[in-house]
This record gives sequence, structure tokens and C-alpha cells, in this order.
Amino acid sequence: MGPDRQRLLRIVLIAVAFGLLATTLVIYFDRGVIPGDAFTYLAAGERLNAGHPLYTLSPGDRIVDYHPPFWTVPLLSPPLIAVLFRPFALLSDAGAYVWWIGTMSAIAVTLIVLVRRIPVLTSVGVIVLGIPLTYEIAVGNVNGLLLAGTVAVWYCATRGHERVAGTLVALFVMIKIWPITLGWWLVTQRRWAAVRAGVVAGIALAVLSVVGAGFDAHVAYLGVIRDTAASGTSDLSVPGMARFIGIPAGIAVYLGWVVFIGGCVLAWLFRRRPAWSFGAAIVAMTLGSAVVNINWFALFLALLAPAAWPVGEGVPDPSPSAGASDDEVGAVRVAAGS
Repeated sequence: MGPDRQRLLRIVLIAVAFGLLATTLVIYFDRGVIPGDAFTYLAAGERLNAGHPLYTLSPGDRIVDYHPPFWTVPLLSPPLIAVLFRPFALLSDAGAYVWWIGTMSAIAVTLIVLVRRIPVLTSVGVIVLGIPLTYEIAVGNVNGLLLAGTVAVWYCATRGHERVAGTLVALFVMIKIWPITLGWWLVTQRRWAAVRAGVVAGIALAVLSVVGAGFDAHVAYLGVIRDTAASGTSDLSVPGMARFIGIPAGIAVYLGWVVFIGGCVLAWLFRRRPAWSFGAAIVAMTLGSAVVNINWFALFLALLAPAAWPVGEGVPDPSPSAGASDDEVGAVRVAAGS
């Protein structure tokens, strides 16, 4: 196939992928333009501003949907997300839409950058993950920023911006917990500058969280973690899918931890292959959670980051034990269409 036909194929594939995404978005928004998750965060910020408990509703609080038995609290995220939403809450409903615009912009920039670097792989990824991506764009979940941040962690860690990578990981761990697997990936790659920056940033964010939400909210969140892991696993989580195929609930509840720990083990075993190790960390982060909704699967688009920016291209890897061989880099570049 000549260069002109290859270029035409890429253009057609991009058009099909993003045309399908646009179509699913139009269908989704036909039922209304309400970023539900953004309003959940907004309500949390409002409770803090009012001096109310974070993980229970008080008289006068904004109503938040519950989904028993999966969760029976108005917020499943750590307190920091509510602290960050306190300024947004001052804008009333507009605060949720400002946040939503930010998450959509982060996703859009990520897709534009990826499609410029690896148009074929990105288009295939958008086609395969079109439905989760539609939900991610529509609901205003923090995962939109996490998708962009995960791609940025790979880029920064492999391009000489390790402190930025570590700081990003610390932020997302404090907001979502499960990105701790990205921190573990930095450890497997011996990115010690990133690890140190992450620890410092994590301490600073923890102080901010306690000051902004109070110590009691953090104690309450420990109960949320316990209850969610024990009985609040969602249908699309690994335990939920295991229950669906008939595995007893008493066994299924532990399978998420098997995936999480197994992914971390694989990240270590593949430490000499940074791309594979990174992929294992993403799978553990995404599927190891007790609560997985359909939008979570959009995070798998971050698996494309190593193909977009192969190890060995740009800033050399400082850790020989973590570096990829020339053959491996070449293989990734071929897969990326570069």
C-alpha cells in the first residue's frame, strides 16, 4: 500500500471513529445535559461550606442519588475532592458545569494529542471504547482528568519531567486512591525523583485535605472504604461480574483484590519492559477498584501512551534496568505507525 492510500486509510479511520463517538454523544445527550458526577462533587463541596458532615446528608443539603446495596453514602471519593470543590460550590449549579468543561477539555486534548501521534491506534481505541468514552465525557467524573493525567505521567516520567509525574500521581491518589498503582509503577522503574516528589506532594495534599474537610471526615471515609469493599462492589467491578456468572458472593468479593495485587506483581515482573509494566499498572488501577462503572473503561485509552511516546525516543531512560531494548522500541514504533 502506497503512502497516499495509507494516508487515506488513516483519514477514513479517524472519521469513522470520531463520527461514531459524536453519534453516541448525540444519542446520550438527547435525554438531557446534566453531568451527574460533577453535581455529586458539587454537593460534597456545598456540605463542607455549610459545615455539615461530608459522608451523610443533613437537612437542607443537595439531594444526591444513592444506589444501595452498592453504596449508601453521598460520596465515595476521598475528602480531597470535596475540598477542591469548595470554590466551585460558591458558584452554585454553574460550578458543576465549569468543572465539566474542564474534564471534557482534558479528554479532548488527550484524544487530539494521541490521534496526532498514533492516528490508527487511537482511532481503533476510540471505536472499541466509544461507549465508555461517551459516558466519561457526559458525566463529568474525575476520571476524565485521570485519563489525561495517566497519559501525562507516562510522558513526563519518560521525558525527563519526573517531579511532575510524581506530583500528578500524588494528586490522583489523594482524589481516587486506586492510582496508587501508578506510584508503584514509578517505583518499579526506579524513578526516584518522581517518587520523592510524590511523597512531598502527597503530604502537602493530605494537610490540605484535613484542613479543608476536617479530621472526622477522614475517619468516616475509612468506614466508606470498608463498606464498599465488603458489600458495595458494583455490577461492572470484577466481583460484580463474578457474581453475575454464578461465583458465590463470599468468594467474588475478594477477586478485585486478586486483580489489583496481580497487576502490581506483573508491573514488577515486567519492570524491564516499561510499557508492559505501565499497562499492568493501568489494568490494576481500573479493574482493581471495588466500584467500577462503565465510564471507568475509558481509562484503558491510556494504554496507548507508550506507543505514542516510546521509551528511548527523546530523553534517554536513566535506569538501565528499566529501559527497553532497541528491538522492543522498534517494535513499539512499528505498532504506532511511526
